[in-house]
Amino acid sequence: MSWLLSMTFMWLIYFPILSFLKLLLIFVPKVRERMSFEKKNRTEPGARSFSKDGLKADLCFEFSSEGEYQQVASLIHDALSLGKKLELVFFSPSVEKGVLELYQLHQQQIRYLRYPILGLSFSSWVTSPQLILVRYDLFPEFLVWSLKKGRKLKFIWVTFKKERMKAKMISLFKRAFLQRSDFVVFATEEDFKLGQDLGIQGVIYDFRMEQIKRRMDLRLEKFSKIFPLYLDFKLLLDAYPRGKRLILGNAWPIDLDLIKDIPHDVLLVIVPHKLQPEIIEEMKQKLDSFGRTAAIISDTSLAFPVTQTILLNKKGILCELYADFGKAYIGGGFGVSIHSVLEPLVAGSETISCGPMNHRSTEFDVAKNLGQIKEVKNSQEFMQWLSEDISGIKVHDRIGVQIAAYPKYQKEILSC
Repeated sequence: MSWLLSMTFMWLIYFPILSFLKLLLIFVPKVRERMSFEKKNRTEPGARSFSKDGLKADLCFEFSSEGEYQQVASLIHDALSLGKKLELVFFSPSVEKGVLELYQLHQQQIRYLRYPILGLSFSSWVTSPQLILVRYDLFPEFLVWSLKKGRKLKFIWVTFKKERMKAKMISLFKRAFLQRSDFVVFATEEDFKLGQDLGIQGVIYDFRMEQIKRRMDLRLEKFSKIFPLYLDFKLLLDAYPRGKRLILGNAWPIDLDLIKDIPHDVLLVIVPHKLQPEIIEEMKQKLDSFGRTAAIISDTSLAFPVTQTILLNKKGILCELYADFGKAYIGGGFGVSIHSVLEPLVAGSETISCGPMNHRSTEFDVAKNLGQIKEVKNSQEFMQWLSEDISGIKVHDRIGVQIAAYPKYQKEILSC
């Protein structure tokens, strides 16, 4: 009965209000852009509901953007391998390309939907009795959908980091999602403890670790296809001890201010976050001013130079490269927020550092709990971190324990 009342509210009040707002804001560029994005749901075969063909999905995954998709990518691939039919619902255009590429490989098993905040209803499109919700998109419609008997909601990568940082109470709305969930996966120990205080049972796990491990298992195969100079690169790497190999991953020009005084016996490899020519040139000029002449390696390079400083102008191999470096610096910490910490952590870098803008990163909390990351605010702190001996550091056993637990949690999520 509560589900019928809630659905009545959605159709008679919530959706009409959204439609009215759409009419009022139709000339706002961002609204028009969103409308064009969602309009593609009407014409693309992959966005056609399974119900139109008399079929039902086994599972529905909902994720906001690329980061949340990577959190469940291993689960999605495993479900497809098991022959399950999947519905993939996403919010951000950033993940659209990846979803469409996956659909092209599994057209009989996948349907996808750009979450319709301005168009048709998710509830009228979805056929799966089970929704796996990844972290951010707590739309009221999902909560109402879950109230119908026989439907299950599973909530992955739950964090209360914003609430902890701002000393705010956990909203009643978020608590409602937690209470409706049949299975909750918390991001960190702190989140798990807060969940317990709310009477919510769950587990601590990060499914992205499994996805990164799978990438590591196939790294040499990937290099052979898209980075044929890797074998020459490996010869250069082997000339340096691991503690003298430093990689700056997802680096921005401002990050290079930290390295102006690094000794010349350190092999320095920089992988920029953005690969525009002007960014590469700005970084090269900075390195020249530090007395480090950088060799730029790109897709057109035919040989790997013997040098101490490399600017790697290539996409798609950073995650795999971390395995070769004892020390990894993660860029973005002097801008909006740091980039992925889990990649070097799982790949096996003994010690990691980053800038001070790390408060938004749950992955930073994971690495900090394991004692494998240090915040550096200036070049002096960076140099102190760089000089630390890594010979006694072991990549934490808890990472291996987490990855080994994947089959158990995978079975829990994919059961239907």
